[in-house]
Amino acid sequence: MIKPSIIIIIYSYPRNFKLFLYQLLFNLCDYLCNYLIRITFYIASRCFYMTAAAEALDFEQAAALRDRIRALSVLSKNQKVIAGICADTDVWGVYTGPARAGCAVLHIENGDLLGRRVEVLPAAEDDAALLGAVVPQYYLDRELLPREILLPLPVEDMDTLSALLTERCGHTVTLRVPQRGQRRELLDIACRNAKEEVERVTSDAERTAGILRLLQELAGLPVLPRRMESYDISHTGGADQVASMVVFVDGRPLKRDYRRFQIQSCDGPDDYGAMAEVLERRFRRYLDGDGKFSPLPDLLLIDGGVQHARVAEEVAAKLHLSVPVLGMVKDDRHRTRALVTAQGMEIGIQTPPALFALIGRVQEEVHRFAITYHHQKHAKNAYRSQLDGIAGVGEARKRLLLQRFGTVKAIRAAELLQLEEVLPKPAARAVYDHFHPENMPKENTP
Repeated sequence: MIKPSIIIIIYSYPRNFKLFLYQLLFNLCDYLCNYLIRITFYIASRCFYMTAAAEALDFEQAAALRDRIRALSVLSKNQKVIAGICADTDVWGVYTGPARAGCAVLHIENGDLLGRRVEVLPAAEDDAALLGAVVPQYYLDRELLPREILLPLPVEDMDTLSALLTERCGHTVTLRVPQRGQRRELLDIACRNAKEEVERVTSDAERTAGILRLLQELAGLPVLPRRMESYDISHTGGADQVASMVVFVDGRPLKRDYRRFQIQSCDGPDDYGAMAEVLERRFRRYLDGDGKFSPLPDLLLIDGGVQHARVAEEVAAKLHLSVPVLGMVKDDRHRTRALVTAQGMEIGIQTPPALFALIGRVQEEVHRFAITYHHQKHAKNAYRSQLDGIAGVGEARKRLLLQRFGTVKAIRAAELLQLEEVLPKPAARAVYDHFHPENMPKENTP
C-alpha cells in the first residue's frame, strides 16, 4: 500500500517533476489501490495544477480546478454512500447579487465531479425566480439528462417538470431540495461557486448601481439616488448644539462636500427645531446660488424616525423644493434597521445585505462627523470658559492665546514673559495672576 510519507517526499521536488510524479502515481493507483487512495493523489495533483493556472493568470481554469477539489473533498468523506446517492446527479447553485445573478451546475457520476458550468445573468428578482426560469430551459434543450437534480430551494411545478423530463429521456428524473447531509454540502459548494463567479465579473460600478436601483425600487424614488445627503444633530443636554451634513455619490463618501453647522435658534435640546433650522439654511444657500450647496440631493437620509422625516419634508415644501426624504430608524444597538417615510411607512433593508451595509455606512459616517464636531466645539468652549472673567482679555485675545499655546493647560503653565509675547503687559499679568493667585502680591492691612 502506498503510504502518506510518499506524498511528503514528493513535496521536496520541483513543481513540474511533482506534477509528473503525481500523475504517474495516480495512474498506478487506478490499477493497484482503492478509490480513497486514488482520490488523495488526485486532489494533491489538482492543487498543483490550480496553483500553476492561477500563476499563469488562467483564472477560469483555476476556478474549475478549485471547485473540483472542493467537491472531491466532500465526496471522499464517505465514498460508498456518495457513489450510491450521486451516481448520476446535477447539483445546482444560485446567487442573486445587486447587479447580476448567476447559476452553477456541477455534474457528478459515480461520486466523481465530471462537469462544471457557470453562467452569469442579469439581476433577477430573487433566487427562486431565477431558478424557476433557468432550470426548465436548461434541460428541455438537452438530450442526455441526469437521474437526479439537486436544487438549493424549491421552484414552481417541480413535480410537473420531473414528469416532463422523465417522459423525454426514458428514465426517472428526480428533483430534490436537500436540507442536510452530503447532498446539502454539494449544494453549498455550487452556490458558493455561483456567487464567486458573479462577484468576479461584476465591477464595483455595476455593483453600486445595482444597490442604488434596489433602493430606488423599494422606496419608490423618482430617480436613481446617485447623490445622497444625510444629516444628524449632536449636543450635550442642549449645549453646544451642532449638525453635520455628509454626502455620498454613487455609494461613496464625497468628503469635499461635507458641511458643518452651529445651531443658532435653539437654546435647549430640540432635535426637530435644530433639524428644521439646518435644512432651511442648506436649502436657502442652494436657492441663493451658492455653489457649495449645489446640486440638490436625489435623496435625503435623516438620522431619526418618522417625525424627523416629516420635519425635513415640511422644510422642503415650505421652500417649494421637491426632495425625497427617508428617516433612518435605529435599533437598540444604535444601528439602522429600517428606513421610514414621513407618512410612517417602514422599508425593510435587512434582506439585501449590500443595501443594509450601504445605509449602515451612511448612518455611521453622519454620526461620526456630527459627534466629532460636537466634541471639538465642546472642548473649545470649555477652554474659553476658563479664560472668562480675566480683566483685559476679550474674545479676540482668547483666540490669540489659544492660537499661540494650543490649550488652557499650556496657557496656565506659561511664564509671564511668554504671555507678554502675545498680549500687552497688563493683560499678560492679569492672565498670569488668574492662574497663579498664590504669586499675587498681598495687600497690607492695618
